[in-house]
Amino acid sequence: MTRRAALLLLAGLALLVLLAIALLASARFSRHAPDVPRVVVGGGDAGGLPRAQPSDERIDAAALERAVQDAAAGGLQALLVMRDGHVVFEHYGRGQSADTVIDSGPMAQVLVALAAGVAAKQGALSLATLRGFDANALRAALEAGTQQRYELYLSHAIWSRLNAAAAWIELPASGAPTPADCCFHARMLDWMRVASLLVDDGRFEGKQIVPPGWVARMARPVSLDSVHGFGVEIPATARGAEAFAADGVFFLRGPGRCRLWLVPALRLAVLFAADAPKASAALASASTWDETRIPNLVIRAVSDRPMQRGDVTDLQRLVPGH
Repeated sequence: MTRRAALLLLAGLALLVLLAIALLASARFSRHAPDVPRVVVGGGDAGGLPRAQPSDERIDAAALERAVQDAAAGGLQALLVMRDGHVVFEHYGRGQSADTVIDSGPMAQVLVALAAGVAAKQGALSLATLRGFDANALRAALEAGTQQRYELYLSHAIWSRLNAAAAWIELPASGAPTPADCCFHARMLDWMRVASLLVDDGRFEGKQIVPPGWVARMARPVSLDSVHGFGVEIPATARGAEAFAADGVFFLRGPGRCRLWLVPALRLAVLFAADAPKASAALASASTWDETRIPNLVIRAVSDRPMQRGDVTDLQRLVPGH
């Protein structure tokens, strides 16, 4: 075989390898992306997130296991806990895994709010347009200011910088514009990348992705009734038997019993997803579910957090009333 023929053969083999990799990636993505109208949000290398043992991040592992068994965790599909940028706990059920792609429902609103922070820093979006919060109105302002389609801007401003796997947004059958308040499909584990950004003042793995202070601004009330944040839910909207066990908690409310709770003061994030019980219509209603119970169990498992009102000390456990 001549040198030229050998080089051509090697080039052909390399092309076949690249084609096979592309086909495998396409097949993997298509398993989670049914044949519906959609636009792709390009991602990064989708590499693994740093992991640590709960004790390494001063969290009681036994308390996390108890949270999995708690009545509020009925129908559990996933419980993920992250602290200081490390995933310290993962529990999956009902055939779910870290790679399971979920429709985030209204959780998607946080993404347009984050993208708006980047655009405002770049001068492409006037802060005067950011009074109140309407996800789709903000998406339209973002597209006008950046001269880019929303999914493209979201990709290079946020999603790819988180090194998340490619995601997709389901489009309305009516041909309406790309929605920013729903229909965003991404892996569970990639939502923990978003969580890391939210609890670390806009940083991800040391990179400042949204301007410092922007996330804190999002977590302040922006509605006339002072109970809604900028693309996030604040404590005033939480439905639970008690208040959150730490200061400054905010959260994302997904479909059914899907929640992402953020505790910046502890650099702690908790992602929870569960099927609604079918025992009765009352139990199945998402509005009756206690959405402070699970995060409080995790918050109280953090050994180095400041004591809060309502905490029970070791002495009080041993000697009630003290």
